[in-house]
Amino acid sequence: MTQDELVELINKLVKTNTDPQKNRNNIASEVIAKYVKLSGATINAEIIRELDANYNKDGLTELTKYVQEVVRKNKATLASLPLNLPYSLLLTNATLNKAQMVWGVAVIFCDPVVYGLFRDSLSPDVSRTVEQLVWLPKAESSVLAQLAKTTLTTVTGASSWSAGNTELKKEFKVMPFKGGGWHGRVELAWPPAIRAFLQTVYPQPADYLIRTIPSVSPDWTVWDEGETIIFEEIQKLVAYRLQDGIQINSSGKVAGSAYKKMRKLLGLREFMADNSPFPLLRTTCVAQMMASFDPKKGETQLDSMDLLNQFYKLIPKRFKLLFVLNEIKNHGYVSLNYYKQDAEIALVEWLTRLPVGEWVSTENILAYAEIHDLSQLPCPSGETIALAYEFETFRGTNAKSNIGPSEVYRYLKKPTLLAGFYVCAALGWLDVAFTTPDGKLGQDFFSGYDTLKAVRLNGLGAHIAGRTKKDYTPKVNTATQALRFDEQSLLIFCDPSNVVAETILANYAERVSPTRFRVTAQTFLKDCKSKAQLVSKVSLFTKSIAPDLPTNWLAFFDELTGKAEPLELVKNMTMFRVSAKNQTLIRLLAQDEVLKTVVAKAEGFRILVADDQLTKFKNRLRELGYLIG
Repeated sequence: MTQDELVELINKLVKTNTDPQKNRNNIASEVIAKYVKLSGATINAEIIRELDANYNKDGLTELTKYVQEVVRKNKATLASLPLNLPYSLLLTNATLNKAQMVWGVAVIFCDPVVYGLFRDSLSPDVSRTVEQLVWLPKAESSVLAQLAKTTLTTVTGASSWSAGNTELKKEFKVMPFKGGGWHGRVELAWPPAIRAFLQTVYPQPADYLIRTIPSVSPDWTVWDEGETIIFEEIQKLVAYRLQDGIQINSSGKVAGSAYKKMRKLLGLREFMADNSPFPLLRTTCVAQMMASFDPKKGETQLDSMDLLNQFYKLIPKRFKLLFVLNEIKNHGYVSLNYYKQDAEIALVEWLTRLPVGEWVSTENILAYAEIHDLSQLPCPSGETIALAYEFETFRGTNAKSNIGPSEVYRYLKKPTLLAGFYVCAALGWLDVAFTTPDGKLGQDFFSGYDTLKAVRLNGLGAHIAGRTKKDYTPKVNTATQALRFDEQSLLIFCDPSNVVAETILANYAERVSPTRFRVTAQTFLKDCKSKAQLVSKVSLFTKSIAPDLPTNWLAFFDELTGKAEPLELVKNMTMFRVSAKNQTLIRLLAQDEVLKTVVAKAEGFRILVADDQLTKFKNRLRELGYLIG
């Protein structure tokens, strides 16, 4: 069929289906079957349906302008292709309705050659953005702008208390979008069939796959000791949590004043130096995990590996990455009632995808996350406007500003993703490489996590995430290998230059000289509240501090655990005290045949009565003329 015949056919079908009683928004989709049957076109019907359903008036009008130029300039090329599509209707002088525009622009999504002509007509900024979106399931304008290195939106009426009115720039409306307006957020996404076609046109980006790097830069700081340290600290952390040592706000976030105290009391080691802008980053991560860990005190399983497995299961259920973003303010104004743990679920997914024992760059991670939808907000999208960030004004004072739609990626999505890796590193599951933030917060960096450079899933992380079936043996700190355990006493000898020894042994022993530590029942029991805690602590000591102890040490631990909980708590008993002057009642309690069977004597004129015998006890005393309340 000629173009004139195809145009006449589609116009006839559209007119026939134009009825005030019908939905006028999907006429293009309603005529697909008849058009294909009568024209012989091989178009994928989903292309028409998706154009019909996903483009609004502004977007379809803008796309039509581009395709009109493609058709006008490439008539011969189009005529040589077996398309059977009515694209020339775009050249008519008459005003086109929605159905006509849909059928006219569909040609660019049906043939790679035609799409190439369309792509060549785009500006470099629009072309890069279109290509980036092809490999993303969806993207907010701020994220897409970051990836395409351009600006997609305009904002008017913004202030420190309002995000203003957001609108997608006209030239970018060739892509399907929704949102915008006052305090609005613009989201773009190619629908499935169109996206599948475009993925045959564009080359797969390098960051579509997770790529390893052979080594990390010598200028980066590497934290690879977490796998060892966590086994030295975890029992102290749990004991501190069970003692309600961590101050937690009603929202579930650890109070800002709690971090410094917690680090000092427990001797926690940090990612960055004390003189860095973020000297409590690891403590923040660990403290928030412990705040999410809320066991019933009598039911806690205190084996160290079991605890780490519990933490792993907690992440997608109760842990909140939002609460480790301390540079973000107004956490208390955000409602998490309908939050579905998207960011935390994505973090667990990362642990199942990262290669074991290989470094992966943050640059690759950030791009891969957007392509595979593994970068998520730490709260419902509608709540982000309540959050604020601090910045330095031109007067040199600090001020707060609400996070606008164009700032969501910079202040929330990116820091949330990177913070998740720091949380895992704090728990010993990942090794991380980073630089210390330098400059001004809000200008040179936007969170304490922004300078992460690379991550590596280590053996413990692989075990926790179920990536290996092999048994895991906790690593022994190399500093402990320089410790010598006396075979005659409970003394531990070390080199005076061993600066790590005191930190390692702080929870077990007391220092008595520069070269000696002494273990006693008191030093070892100081944070144990139950036999289960003691057994777990002994196990941790023998595994991570001294795998090959002399026999006198083993005997000490056997004696210590044997003495644990020697007394059985008697419940369901009521205690009464009898006045020493009431000799008549004392004789009755000792001689009465009924009372003797229900009363147990205690010291200091006290008696014990089982709760299930109280009624009998009181009734007998009533018979003898005594009233017991």
